[in-house]
Amino acid sequence: RELVLRCCADLAEQQAKAVGSPEHKYGELTLSVGYIKETGNVEVTVFQGRNLPKCDTKFSDSYIRLALLPESYFQKDSRRSRTQTPSNSTFNHEFVLPAPQESMEMKGAIAMLVACNRDVMGKEDFIGMCVILCSDFPRISNKSSLLDDSSSKRRNVTLPLFHIGESKALQELTARQGLADSEADDFLSTLNKACCMRSLNTMLSSLSLTSILNSAVQGAKSMISVP
Repeated sequence: RELVLRCCADLAEQQAKAVGSPEHKYGELTLSVGYIKETGNVEVTVFQGRNLPKCDTKFSDSYIRLALLPESYFQKDSRRSRTQTPSNSTFNHEFVLPAPQESMEMKGAIAMLVACNRDVMGKEDFIGMCVILCSDFPRISNKSSLLDDSSSKRRNVTLPLFHIGESKALQELTARQGLADSEADDFLSTLNKACCMRSLNTMLSSLSLTSILNSAVQGAKSMISVP
């Protein structure tokens, strides 16, 4: 479980870096998020996708998947919304997922939203993802006064989409796949499904190659004697 939580923390850190980057090449999602204490539900409304990369064909639709991770903290549930517009998409879709309050308080728990495209042939392409720490969801009480701004409002946020970057924890987790570690298998299965499988495998292969090249460069530098 510790390794899975480290992966979640890495994804949250990469989201923070994407927010601070001046270039959002994978587009953005505008959202409203909140946690309803009485019902124990996470509510996420996806309003719009802005500047999403153009599809290879006009005969395709984009959609959003939402997952709460690690899945061992939550009920295994993933939902998605569809739209026929491949760029500057208007979703206006609300996800409502059950989530125990103690799980929402757990350090490292995240909500992951993934944007994908699917064409008429059924081919799915990964666009990008965004991540929100569950601890950052405002706790909302349906019983509170409308004048109580601190406990009756959702959080509106615009988050840039990003692709998974270098993560030692994710690489270690991948190495454990199939070694009777059901939590690692479940986490990677969710990422595979969310990222359209081959997209995640391609990213992981690219990250592994980058690590190998970096190690080779560092090794070469250490062999060079400086007078």
